[in-house]
Amino acid sequence: MKFSAKIVLRQPARKDGTCLIRLQVILDRKVVPIGLDVFWHPALFDEAQGVCLTELPVAQRKADYKKVLAVVTAWAGGSKAALEKQASDINLVIGRAKANEIFISYRLDESGLNAETFLLAYNTEASRNDFLDYMEKKIEYRFRKGKGHRHGISENTRKNHTSTLNALRAFRPRLPFFLLSPKLIDDYHEFLRRRIKSINTIWGRHKDVKTYLEFARKEKIKFEDPYEDFDNKSAPGQWKPLRTAEFRALEEHYRTLKPGTSRRRVLQKFLFSCNSSLRLGDLKAIQHARFDGAEMVFKIQKTYEDKMRDMMLPLTRKAIRYLEDSRIENGVEGFYNYTDQASNRILKKIGAELGITTRMHHHVGRETFGTEFIRRGGKVEVLQKLMDHSKITTTMKYVHVDDDMKRDAIRMLDEQDENYPMMMVS
Repeated sequence: MKFSAKIVLRQPARKDGTCLIRLQVILDRKVVPIGLDVFWHPALFDEAQGVCLTELPVAQRKADYKKVLAVVTAWAGGSKAALEKQASDINLVIGRAKANEIFISYRLDESGLNAETFLLAYNTEASRNDFLDYMEKKIEYRFRKGKGHRHGISENTRKNHTSTLNALRAFRPRLPFFLLSPKLIDDYHEFLRRRIKSINTIWGRHKDVKTYLEFARKEKIKFEDPYEDFDNKSAPGQWKPLRTAEFRALEEHYRTLKPGTSRRRVLQKFLFSCNSSLRLGDLKAIQHARFDGAEMVFKIQKTYEDKMRDMMLPLTRKAIRYLEDSRIENGVEGFYNYTDQASNRILKKIGAELGITTRMHHHVGRETFGTEFIRRGGKVEVLQKLMDHSKITTTMKYVHVDDDMKRDAIRMLDEQDENYPMMMVS
């Protein structure tokens, strides 16, 4: 594809002697004129360079030069300084760099460029904003603000978002806003699928990108929404809940452990999660929560910046006992925090010794709470509120109908049939 851009004046001149300045783009011999909404006198315009002048070289001055210069100076504001400022401001507007950047970006991306796509690119913030640069700066800005700020993020969130940024850069080293399109996101999705096995990790990458596109949209940066028709699906959680027998075995094992041991400390936090639904991030920050009897009021680490409200969570008697054990035995508010890796190693070792087949991990606590709640006859819509989910479809990912639940359901039907025998049909 052949393309070029030049600055030209639209003739004839207006009544005040000025002409509209246009960017004339040629794409495969097709002329695409773009009016720049700025005007200048043709007598002081360099057609070869496409710039406004404040004076002409002596060799180019005609007999009426002084008169023309006086007219242009009066039009610009009446002084030489005003004329120079006017010329400087307009030259910033009419520079061809913006068009050339669009040409370069499309050439590097090997995308098709036509009059329609060029105009879309030109009329966005394309020449001044690369989305990758924008996202990088926004991540650092949000991290500096800190978790307590409305749009602030924690160190862990910063790492996750930076990983998403690095994945985007591996896909495209430059990504101007005007290149964003549904096709590009489809290509990015396929790129992620080739590199990442986890569906939920891919879902998270797209979610992060959408977050920063939304920031850009709020800042009035114009671009095509590349996710308009994209269905970002996640898979059910990879962490399966404990079976009821496994849950009970862990509780019995906990009672045999000596206070102050690493096993007891790790199980205190884990079993509290199984009985309360708290995420790992909230467990680590539980010392900042307020307690009013059996009710816990806290800021949810994951969603507080979006919802900006505290969460009230009623606690079971068992959950409260684990929390009280930790306070008394460890002398801390909340739980004794080992590193995630150390805690998970201890949980896996306990699980192996007790013959627990479910993969032990701190995420299993929240899964177990949701599933146990349903096993005992709890309502999904109530569980949604306890787990603070905006959508009930999210809650359903924590509800696992296992073989034991199916057996219990059939057993219940049998018991009902015994109490209410079927009428014999003659």
